Amino acid sequence: MAMEARVAAAQKQHVELYRKLRLRRQLLGLAEEGAAYVPFIGDGDIAVELYSDRRIYGADLDPGRVAVAQSRLQGKIIVADCDRWPFPGLEETFAVADFDAYSNPYAAFRAFWAGGGKADTLVLFFTDGHKQGIMRTGHWHKPDGTKQFLKTANERRAAFNFYFPRHVRPWLEEFIRPYRVDQLKFYLRGMMLYWGALVRRG
Repeated sequence: MAMEARVAAAQKQHVELYRKLRLRRQLLGLAEEGAAYVPFIGDGDIAVELYSDRRIYGADLDPGRVAVAQSRLQGKIIVADCDRWPFPGLEETFAVADFDAYSNPYAAFRAFWAGGGKADTLVLFFTDGHKQGIMRTGHWHKPDGTKQFLKTANERRAAFNFYFPRHVRPWLEEFIRPYRVDQLKFYLRGMMLYWGALVRRG
């Protein structure tokens, strides 16, 4: 399938897929050799475009979409809950992990960090929709898994406006030690946050 046709088909799953791909390409050139972990893999659109030169381990709850991804990609792609590590006992080194979850990528990331083998240099990508909950209802699911209810408009605005620099980035930097953040890239689309990080051990 031609690139244009794949992108057109993927719009059903992704909003502005080209921006997601561009963000990822900015960091992928710095990644080591190694496998790619792709939870929430869907039909495999991002993996087909960017990770087909790597062994891919992917998961999704939708059996139909898993079947589509399996038909398009080499690797191990299974039906599983991505908020848990779906490959216990796996001996593999991951250089890329892509958490394109739409709403909450962090439960899957925490599970991966605890269970997956990691290269010394690792590229991570996230699709984060938590800012929507903060502004619309005041319910905030923090990256560490805790929850908070923000009662007032001022509390919501403060969390919303400084969400990434004051809350997400400091949490990541502390959580991944002894890795450190070497580079960060991000963009916003409405209340959605899309970001990536190059992290290194030591």
